[in-house]
Amino acid sequence: MAEHPADDPADDHTGCLVLITDRRGRVLLQLRDDIPGICWPGHWVLPGGRREPGETWAQTAIREVFEETGIRLASVERAEVEPHASERVPPPVFRASFDGDEADLVLGEGQELRFVHPDGDLPEPIPPHIRHYIARRTASAEA
Repeated sequence: MAEHPADDPADDHTGCLVLITDRRGRVLLQLRDDIPGICWPGHWVLPGGRREPGETWAQTAIREVFEETGIRLASVERAEVEPHASERVPPPVFRASFDGDEADLVLGEGQELRFVHPDGDLPEPIPPHIRHYIARRTASAEA
């Protein structure tokens, strides 16, 4: 499993994000449940979630993707991303690829899963930081 050199103990983020692309270069988005008390209710986001005690960020990313989408990732790669204007430090963001069919996705959380072309119209509403990470996916993939 690809790891960031070391999880930074000063990293106080509670969750991570995973930018999953398919063979066609599309990005997987998840429509969050529209319930009070969760981050970005009713918005399209990247899969991801909270770290559990004892997990590395990579382990969290792999577990959360499986729980939310049914995709069993063998590994993830840490993506170095520029913070969005509203962030001091971005959350851990990972990249992964999916070679299966969209019909193989299993909605484990949220309202819908959808692959979208990152250079096309993204579904709305989408948080500005998620739009930012998707727009910069090419730069981070080349890093």
